[in-house]
Amino acid sequence: MTEISKIKTGSFRSQLHKGLSEAIYLFLIFFFCYTAANKLVNLQAFRTNLFKTTLFSEAVVNVLSVTVIVMEIILILILIFRKKTGLLLLSFTMAVFTIYITYLRFMGLYEVCGCGGILNGLAYKYHFYINIALMGGALYSYVILNIRRDEK
Repeated sequence: MTEISKIKTGSFRSQLHKGLSEAIYLFLIFFFCYTAANKLVNLQAFRTNLFKTTLFSEAVVNVLSVTVIVMEIILILILIFRKKTGLLLLSFTMAVFTIYITYLRFMGLYEVCGCGGILNGLAYKYHFYINIALMGGALYSYVILNIRRDEK
């Protein structure tokens, strides 16, 4: 019997997975709201962090910083109104962010995390772990959500 089959058949386990999946989903919404709001409130600091990478000109940073915030807000709305799609998009977004910070790291351009709030100043290693955990959490919630839908 596969692990997924056990989740479908085990009542307590099914409820546990469902509850954990829902908690992760709500945390992801909160987390993206927090980082988007922080970037918006501290827009100049976010722009400075992007500019310090030396990958972008000042003009590009001005457009990119607003674009990232708008995309995060759109992602939050998709998460709220189209849960499955939102979870997949969040996973993809975290993969892109992870590739970006890893590229910065290997090029010697990563100084500290510029996501904002309590994450600001985070070393690469911890930023990488957080990104992987967020991506994994989103994928886990997506899988559990699909299992629950298959049962109906």
